[in-house]
Amino acid sequence: MRSLKTAAFSTAVLLAATACGGGGSESGGSEAPDSLSVWVMGTAQDSLQKYFDDIEKRYQEDYPDTSVEVEFVPWADAQQSITNALAGGDAPDVLEVGNDQVANWASQGAVMDISSRTEGWDAVADMDQAAVEYGTYDGAQYGIPWFSGVRTLYYRSDWLDDLGMDAPRNWDELTEVATAIEDERDVPGFAAPTDFTNGIASFIWSNGGEIAVQEGGEWQGRLTSAETREAIEFYAGLTSEENISPQAYVGENELVPLADMANGEVGMYIDGGWALTSMEEQAEDPAVLEEIQAAPIPGADGTAPAFAGGSALTLFSTTEHPDAAWDLLTTMGDKTGGKDYADAGGFFPAYPEMLDNEEYQSDPLKAAAAEQMKNTKFFPATPNWNAADQDGKILPGAMLDIVKGEDPETVLEEANKELTETLNEPVA
Repeated sequence: MRSLKTAAFSTAVLLAATACGGGGSESGGSEAPDSLSVWVMGTAQDSLQKYFDDIEKRYQEDYPDTSVEVEFVPWADAQQSITNALAGGDAPDVLEVGNDQVANWASQGAVMDISSRTEGWDAVADMDQAAVEYGTYDGAQYGIPWFSGVRTLYYRSDWLDDLGMDAPRNWDELTEVATAIEDERDVPGFAAPTDFTNGIASFIWSNGGEIAVQEGGEWQGRLTSAETREAIEFYAGLTSEENISPQAYVGENELVPLADMANGEVGMYIDGGWALTSMEEQAEDPAVLEEIQAAPIPGADGTAPAFAGGSALTLFSTTEHPDAAWDLLTTMGDKTGGKDYADAGGFFPAYPEMLDNEEYQSDPLKAAAAEQMKNTKFFPATPNWNAADQDGKILPGAMLDIVKGEDPETVLEEANKELTETLNEPVA
């Protein structure tokens, strides 16, 4: 974990303040504190550090004696760090969580019910209302959208130009273009990592399938439906049958092809705008980056839906200064703060009206993502989604087994049973 500034908290105070079992209340002191701490997911970058310098300046217009302490928590460490904070360790006042994790942390009492606060904040009405709804749990608001981000198809535009081909718009074209790239360049045409729920989901959704649906208050896995199975088998076949994606990506996530894309060692792969900064850091020849373009994700018969990714801002349940922390949250998440962070991190603001701004339409990479954002879906809105995906790796695990040659019908029946059971486990 990297720290811009060090925030010190009394463990004894945190132990006394921690109250689990449902989200925390909104009660608490309102005096201006000496400092407030913010946990942000990811790694510190110059643009993000400047963002928080600017946020502190804006915040100190109302709280001149309060400093803003920021810690960057690598995504891989996020779950353990928040769990430790709940158990009485160092904890923030304001916390960023993935938008698909709000319900999970709300159910564990890590984040505060902010319903009455959001009801009185006019900016919420201009946010993506589906994303606002995704920040609820058990009828209460626990998170508000901070930024949005979708994945697109990255491709080598110069290679496709040489081939006289356009970016693929459907599965048939994806296979055709990837094969042509490999024949011409002797590098893999497409990357299909198996530990990649977000990417696999796009293939499922584009074929009319679902991961799980809610019926009569219960979740039902849909991994065995004909549409879902066909999509999973197609994705697995890109490695095991078509051979357009190499075995090197089996068991891996998108970070491996990201490095390959930055160094001209793969023709196409799926990732988000935030990957560009990492590509810049990893590219041995920066000129390669000038040839990387983006297009909406090709689906079975057209553009595939993408997971409506993004993060939410929350108040940690143990904060001793909920009023001041809420004011900091709104400074980070209002139209100025939200857009500035989106720009600094390679995301999009959570305010749909901004997507039509010239700056998002004139840049080809951003324009592709803006177009993709018109076709998005969410994962099951249940606290148990984390257990099914991040902990259980149910879908990626099934994909891994199928790519390795196990019988798809048997694998998906077992995975679907596990998924249904996990999503319906009682929430504490």
